[in-house]
Amino acid sequence: MVVAVTEDDLLRRTFEDRMVALLGKRGLKGIPSYAAVGSRGQVEEADLRQAIAKSGAEGVLVTRVTRVDRESGTLPGATVGLYGYYSGVWQTVHLAPQKITGPSWTVSETRLFDAKSGVLAWTGTMETRENDDLGAALTQYINVIFDAMVSDRVL
Repeated sequence: MVVAVTEDDLLRRTFEDRMVALLGKRGLKGIPSYAAVGSRGQVEEADLRQAIAKSGAEGVLVTRVTRVDRESGTLPGATVGLYGYYSGVWQTVHLAPQKITGPSWTVSETRLFDAKSGVLAWTGTMETRENDDLGAALTQYINVIFDAMVSDRVL
């Protein structure tokens, strides 16, 4: 069973569906959690455990964001003299300090558990940079996580 822990239902469904599709390409049957527990926001652990047991899933793949950082800084203020059209004419401009904000960085964690025992079988952490193309970023993220699980022989 694939579980994406997020309040964004569209993101959750997209992630879970894409991961299930990749599992299918390897001959494994994946179940998106929204199909088993619904898509009603935060899911209680007891409800998730019940859905896992009912589904017959052997493993549970849980992905969640653990931290979001945003780069920011302050440009110092300055006084700038501008030379005017006529010689000897100066104009002074005072520039106030400016706060600048850069892209955000997201740290996400993916864990694979044995569905029956609850024992952690694999974990991976990845840092990603804000991207305007969420679909492409999500595809890249899923591929990196999936490739790491294949490389570590848990899939």
